[in-house]
Parts: sequence; C-alpha cells; structure tokens
Amino acid sequence: MIVRRLLTGVLLTALALPTAVAAEPEAVPAPAASLAPDPAESERPLPPPVASTPSPEVAARARAEFEANRSGKIDRTRYTPEMNARITDTALVEVSSALRSLGGVKTFTQVRKISNGGLTLYVFRVECEKPPPVELAIGWDPGGKVDFLQLGPVK
Repeated sequence: MIVRRLLTGVLLTALALPTAVAAEPEAVPAPAASLAPDPAESERPLPPPVASTPSPEVAARARAEFEANRSGKIDRTRYTPEMNARITDTALVEVSSALRSLGGVKTFTQVRKISNGGLTLYVFRVECEKPPPVELAIGWDPGGKVDFLQLGPVK
C-alpha cells in the first residue's frame, strides 16, 4: 500500500542522529539520601510521577509544519539548506498525497522529547480518520529553522 511505503520515514528523513541520543525521561526519581529505608517513608504512598509538560508553542510549530507537508506547500525559507536538499519536490508531492489520504487529523500529541547535546527533537503521534497513526519527529536549529523532520508509522 502506498501510504505504508511512503510513511516508512525514508522520504522526509533529515540528518542522521548520533547513536547516543536518549529519550528524556518523563519523571526522574529523586536520589536516595541513604540506602537504608526509612520506616516512616515506607508507610506513606509515593506521589505519582510528574510528567513533562509539552510546550504549546512547540506543538503549534510542529503542527504547522505537519499541515504544510500535508498540503504539499512548505515554506522552504523555514528549513535549513540541508533539509531543503533532502526534501525534493517529488517526495513532497508523494508524502502530501499519502498524508491527505489518511483523512483529517483527530489528535496531535507530543509523546517524547529527545535531547543530545545541542540537538532537541520533539516526537508527536498524529492520529487521523484512517490508519495508520503517524509519528512526526521534528527539530529546529538555534535560528528556528527546521533541521530535522521525519514522518513514519508509529512504532
């Protein structure tokens, strides 16, 4: 099926990530002061983990780029030269067609934030009217230009 072939993440894949990229944990437990458990602490329930709150600005920017790719009309001035070289007009037409064939977007949710040094990627799960769900990974350079964009099926 053309949608599955196009959404494998091959057509709009940017620069390869370093192998040491790690997902940001949702919650980081506090370090233990001592190895011996405190009897009073064991009787109290632990508080729920604190989830990271996605930035509404980042989500809006990511959604705008997703919709631009979906419409097939991206503003190439918002992409780095390297990304512009990777997104050919033919690839953009094919991906746009595949994304439009999934129907309207029902949900657009940030599921991960990946950081490695100065590189930060945001991963969104996009559910449309028709399957498969799509995963969008996007990152911007310090000047605000898209320097990583990958679309693929949710893993």
